[in-house]
Amino acid sequence: MVFKYRGDPSMWAWLLHRLTGVGIFVFLLVHVVDTALISFGRNLFDAMTQLYHHPVFRIGEILLFGAVLFHGLNGLRVTVLDFAPQTTIYNRQMLIGVLTAFVLLFVPAAVIMFAQTFAVNETWKLGLSNWRSWFPALVATAGIAFVYAPTLNMPQPRLSVRPTGGLELYGWIFIRISGLLLIFLVLGHLTIMHLMDGGVYRVNYEFVAQRLSSLFWRTYDFVLLALAIAHGTWGMRNVLLDYIHRPSARLFSLALLYTIVGLVLSLGALVLFTFQPR
Repeated sequence: MVFKYRGDPSMWAWLLHRLTGVGIFVFLLVHVVDTALISFGRNLFDAMTQLYHHPVFRIGEILLFGAVLFHGLNGLRVTVLDFAPQTTIYNRQMLIGVLTAFVLLFVPAAVIMFAQTFAVNETWKLGLSNWRSWFPALVATAGIAFVYAPTLNMPQPRLSVRPTGGLELYGWIFIRISGLLLIFLVLGHLTIMHLMDGGVYRVNYEFVAQRLSSLFWRTYDFVLLALAIAHGTWGMRNVLLDYIHRPSARLFSLALLYTIVGLVLSLGALVLFTFQPR
């Protein structure tokens, strides 16, 4: 069943929550794989990290931080509504609170990450000096997206009703509890890796090897990896069930999802607990 999107704030939040969730999950899988390159030696890993210094990747980094921040804050709102249904009458105020908190946290972080890039990358300086050539296109793209989005046909959002039992109930509870934990774990990770002391510009083989020499950080990263993978997998499962209705296609897509996730999780755990600096 589909409905015509009308632009209600709650629907915007639902749409952005789903889009950011899918984007974060895809990045997570890729990030685990590229981090695993550290097992193949210093030269390969340092060459890979250099890619993250490119302006395009730096823009993606800022967008990633924004996606994680919004997804976490809006997830907190959803969790409050789920466990305390009487707060539904304050939903609009909660949405305003999510937006306010997002702006207050995202803007300073984006400025810091942008300043780091501007300070060390000549490409940024050239691009900023020619801003009149790309700024109108950016505004036009944003305008088209804003006008077109209300006409989208999308599956009817599921009512947030607690399942009565079985796997669905355990998944419903897990995704909310894990989401609360991930707010602190993921934002802590992003702050350390992307905001402090130059951000990604200081991340290289030596930095990661020193980090993995600590049992605390290995454990922290494994808990973060396991929770994020499990949280994202259940979320992607729900997305696939919403969009894929044929039983055979559902079975194939879920089997593919679980296979990819299992391989990536195993790879990440293997690197975390067996890596030895060369």
